[in-house]
Order: sequence, then structure tokens, then C-alpha cells
Amino acid sequence: MSNIIYLDKNHTLRFFSWSPDRELNPQYDGIPDDPKNGAIIAHKNSQGEYCEGAIRFDTETNKALGQEKVWKVESWEPLTLSPSLLCHCGDHGFIREGKWVSA
Repeated sequence: MSNIIYLDKNHTLRFFSWSPDRELNPQYDGIPDDPKNGAIIAHKNSQGEYCEGAIRFDTETNKALGQEKVWKVESWEPLTLSPSLLCHCGDHGFIREGKWVSA
């Protein structure tokens, strides 16, 4: 089963998890695994090349890890996030009801 969400013809999102090997990283004992810790948003930039950026969600795991820049999940299904997303290439928009909405 794929975890890719097609937001529009140029934007996709795929979730990533957080699940460290605690034998190698005992400092993370007590911080729960997180199957949807964040996401990678991929899109075509203005030159037609693929560009990617990552975000982390406002979850208990990310709070415990001290992550300060996080996105609030207003709805998982359909996916709605806030605030907007601004890529390093300048692409700017929102994810609303599972779709990319340009800003």
C-alpha cells in the first residue's frame, strides 16, 4: 500500500515515520514511535524539475523531541494542514482537503 497522496498534477505528499533503534539510541526510550511523524512534499518547480521539502507534524513525539517548526493537522482525512508551506524554491501554498491550493 502506497502512502503517496496526489495533491494535484504537480504536487505529491508522502508520510514518513519516526522509529529509532533504541538499542543504538537509548536516549529515545520513552518517546513513542510515530507512523505519521511528518511528510515530504514533492513538486515540479518553475524549470520543470522535481523539488522536495519536508515538514513535521505537531505530534506528541515531535514535542518530546523538541521540534519547534511543526504543522498542525486539522484533518487527517481528507488531509488539511496549517500554516501554509513555502518551499526553498519559492513554491507556496496550502494543503486543504487533500488538495494543493496555491497561495
